[in-house]
Amino acid sequence: MLLIPPLLAFPALSAAVLVPGPTGPFAVAMKLQALTDTSRRDPLDPTGRSQNRRLLFSAFLPVDESCGACPGTTLPYMTPSVAAWYGQQAAANGLPADLFSMFEMEVCDLDKLPARGREKGNEHEYPLVLFSPGFGDSRLMYGAMARSLASQGYAVVTVDHPFDAMSVEFPDGTVIPGANISAEDPGAVKRVVQVRNDDLSFIIGQLLHNHTIRDPLLANFRGSIALDKTVVIGHSLGGAAAAALARSDARVLGGVDLDGQLADPAKSLGLAKPFLLAGRPGHSAEDATWDEFWPHLRGPRAELAVNGTTHGAFTDRPALLSVFDIPGPVREALRAVLGSIEAKRLDVVLNGVLVRFFELAMYGRDGPLRGVGWAFGEVSVTRSHL
Repeated sequence: MLLIPPLLAFPALSAAVLVPGPTGPFAVAMKLQALTDTSRRDPLDPTGRSQNRRLLFSAFLPVDESCGACPGTTLPYMTPSVAAWYGQQAAANGLPADLFSMFEMEVCDLDKLPARGREKGNEHEYPLVLFSPGFGDSRLMYGAMARSLASQGYAVVTVDHPFDAMSVEFPDGTVIPGANISAEDPGAVKRVVQVRNDDLSFIIGQLLHNHTIRDPLLANFRGSIALDKTVVIGHSLGGAAAAALARSDARVLGGVDLDGQLADPAKSLGLAKPFLLAGRPGHSAEDATWDEFWPHLRGPRAELAVNGTTHGAFTDRPALLSVFDIPGPVREALRAVLGSIEAKRLDVVLNGVLVRFFELAMYGRDGPLRGVGWAFGEVSVTRSHL
C-alpha cells in the first residue's frame, strides 16, 4: 500500500484521463479471454464451493501498421470492481477514491480490420510473454506495462489469479473477491505459487491445443503467436511464479523475476534455463531468497538493479501518476514509494532490459544482455553468468 501525504491540491478529475501510450513501433490490440480448467477444483476458494478453477487473461497483440493503420478505440483501464478496490487504497493515502475509474487506455480495434489472410507464410509470428502480477494485485495494474512491451513486437498475456487477486471481474459480471491469504505464511505462499504455476501452464496448453480459444482470440490479427518461443515474467510474488513455471514447464524457455521474493521448490532446486533477476537497488541485500536461489541456477543468468526504482515502480502506478501536475512536496513523497526514475524513462529502460533477455532466452544471443549496463546508465549488473 502506498503511504503518502494527502494530496490536498490534487486536480479535480471531471473527465476521462488517458493512460500514457506505448513507446514501441507496433500498434497494440487487446483481447479478453475467460477460461475454465475442468481438470481442477479451485484450490483457493475459501468456501470450497467452486467446481472448477476459472481464469481470466488479457492478451496484448502487436499490430504491424506498415500495411495499413489500425483504427483506435478507448477502453476503461480497469473494471468497476477492480477500480473500486484500488480506489480504497488511493483514498486511504489521500488520493481521490475514483482515481483508477477515471483512466482509459487506447488500443487498436481489430474488429475494424478486414479478416486476416490465412495463406501459409502470410503472417508474422510474435513470441509469447506470460505475465503474473504481484500478490493480491490485479493483472489490470500492469496493463500499460504490458501494452508497451507488446509494442516492441511480443504477444503479452497478463493473467488474473482468482482468490489470490483482491478482485477479479469476469466479462459476464461475476466478481471473485480475494480470499484471506496471508503473505506472511510460508506454507500459504508456496501453495499460491503452485496454483499460479498451474494457471499459467494451463493457459499455454489452451493456446497450443484449443482452437475454440485461440481462433477467436486471434480473429483479424495480422500475425500469429510463436508458442515455441514462450517466456514468463512476474512482479513480486509473480516472480516466484515465473521461476516455478520456468522450472516445471518444458514449453517455457526462460523467466524473469521483477523485484520478487522467491519460493520453494524452485528456490532450492533451481533450474537450467535462462533466468533474470531484476529489481530495485539492494534487493538481494534485503531479500535472502535471491542469494539462496542463485547457486541453483544452472543456465545463463544475471541479476540487475534498476537505479531509481522501488518495489512499486514495477507496476503502472508511476505512469498513471505521471499525467498529473503533482505538487512538489507530494512528488517527493511519491518518489519514496514509486522511485525517482521518470516514468517514461523507466518504460524505455525496462523494455530494453526485457527485450535483451528475450534475445538470450529465445534465440541464444547473449551479447545484448551483456551490454545492458552500457546501453542504459540506470542499470547496474550486480552479478551475471552468461
